[in-house]
Amino acid sequence: MNPEEIKKNYHSYIDQIKDPFDQIVLKMRSQKGESWRGIAWKGPITQLIGYTKHFKTLAAIKWATLPIIGSSFVAVIGWYKQLPIWSLVLCSGALLFLIYYVYVRIYIGKMATLGHPEFHVEALKATRPDEYKLWQHFIQKDDFTFNGLYTILNTLLVPQPDNSINNVIQYSKAHEEQLLLTIQAQKERIEEFEQTINSIMVDVDIADNAIDYLVHLIADITTNLYRLTNNVLDFYDLRFITPFTIYNLKDNVLRKIKDIGTSGISPGEIDITAPGNEDYAAVIAARSKANEAFMNNPYPGRYIVAFKMQMLEGEEWVFCFHFDTSDERALSLLLSNDIIEARQIRRLVHGFCLILHGIMISKKEAAQYVAEKAN
Repeated sequence: MNPEEIKKNYHSYIDQIKDPFDQIVLKMRSQKGESWRGIAWKGPITQLIGYTKHFKTLAAIKWATLPIIGSSFVAVIGWYKQLPIWSLVLCSGALLFLIYYVYVRIYIGKMATLGHPEFHVEALKATRPDEYKLWQHFIQKDDFTFNGLYTILNTLLVPQPDNSINNVIQYSKAHEEQLLLTIQAQKERIEEFEQTINSIMVDVDIADNAIDYLVHLIADITTNLYRLTNNVLDFYDLRFITPFTIYNLKDNVLRKIKDIGTSGISPGEIDITAPGNEDYAAVIAARSKANEAFMNNPYPGRYIVAFKMQMLEGEEWVFCFHFDTSDERALSLLLSNDIIEARQIRRLVHGFCLILHGIMISKKEAAQYVAEKAN
């Protein structure tokens, strides 16, 4: 074979291997330094989930009726049933772990196999270090590609009208392609970093809002405790969450006893048995025997959250929070449990209502006593 034929053969061979080899090398570079053991332990789970479609077929087989397997299967099951429960649990756990460990080892073998979909360069490095050394030089040289090598050989072996100019052009193109690949890889990494940063910033904003909500809530509760100590606490002080209405439930009729901070459009009396009233949150709460909150939208952009309270002297009240759908603080405190349980907010309000109800009863008894003395 003459030198020209040898050159053509090398040129043709590199043309055949440049694309698959570049895919392998670029994948290795992108995986370099990544953690692979977690992937190895989680990978078999996906495959095992895929095998579940065969469970019905296996379950339909009558193993005990098979000539050889059946007798062995019955003997193993009989021995297994004689084991104590703790041994049964321990053996089952150990057997399952052993089976899964075997799957993991098989999966690691796939991860260390070039061309396999599960291939990972760090698994190859850990399990087949000698084979990894053969590829290590390609991985470390970020500016080398087989396509670039082919392009350079192409300029040397294929006659060109003006070799000097075309060689420079082809050489520049090869480096430009590699540069574009590097730029694209860096862009993808930057986008991943930006998404991570954006996610962190969202979490930080949520945490800041949560702290702000709790600080204001604690400040309002502290103020109410001081006002209670100074004997000036009244129902207006319960507006530390939202405007509200309070109804007294008696003889299946809700009678409004307080309306603080709302537009005043809420009805003064509501018959909870009357048709058409069943959609009111206050009616749902009044009918319910559970200590839960109920919500409705009286009109677009508005929420009412109501819950029933057992009060002093056997009375029952229904407390209704009124707020807009844009009120993030009220939504967080009353409809979600991300900062503090909404149930605890209702218990807090219930506690203050019991205090104010006791004050109302004391004032009423005092007035009756004065009236009796005057007579």
